This record gives sequence, structure tokens and C-alpha cells, in this order.
Amino acid sequence: MSLDTAWQVAIEFAQISLLAFGGGSSVLPEMHRRVVEANAWATSAEFSEMTGLAQAAPGPNILVVSLIGWKVAAFPGALAAYLGMCVPSSLLVYAFSRFWERRRQSRWSLMLQSSLAPITIGLALASAYLI
Repeated sequence: MSLDTAWQVAIEFAQISLLAFGGGSSVLPEMHRRVVEANAWATSAEFSEMTGLAQAAPGPNILVVSLIGWKVAAFPGALAAYLGMCVPSSLLVYAFSRFWERRRQSRWSLMLQSSLAPITIGLALASAYLI
């Protein structure tokens, strides 16, 4: 596999990472759609196997992205998938937390905080349905 493929993996997972409210499991349906249906990098059965293996392994369950990246483009793909999944959301959280600390008690921040809970629950239920 080429480095172009690894870059494509990184871009796909970078986009997915920005949707990951509630952790990596909450975006499994979107990850499945992109990996299996949109890019045909794996079959649905392979995706389920990789997800199960990542869940069984010690450590964060987001390790599934490394397994997918490895399947697509060996070590460069695994590294690209992991960095694509972790770096954008980490940078966003860092920037947002600095902003949030300055405006913690405002009315809109309390409203936003209470509205994200149902979204997170819905994404987790969609993941449970898929698996």
C-alpha cells in the first residue's frame, strides 16, 4: 500500500474523531459506514472482528482504528489511523477547554452542557445497535 492510502486513512479518521462525543465507541456506526460501505477497506464481518479484538484487548477501545489502519496500509496505515483519530479531537478539546474555563457559568454554556447528554446517549445506543 502507498502513503497516499495512509493519508486517506488519516483524513477519514480525523473527520470521524471530530464527531466522537462520548468516546470512540459512539462513532462506531460512522466508522463502519466509512470503512465498510464507502471505502470497502474491510467487510462487515472483518470490521466486527477488529472491533471485538479491540474491546477484548487491554487499553482504550479506540485501538480498533489502528487495526483498521493496519489492514489497509500496514504500519503507516495503523499510525495514520491512530493519529488521525486522536490528534484533531485532542487539539479541539484543548482549545475548547481553555475557552470554556473563561465562560463556565454563563447561561449558554449551561444550556449546551445539558443538551450534549442526550446526543451522547443516542450515539452510544446507535453503536450498541450496530455491534
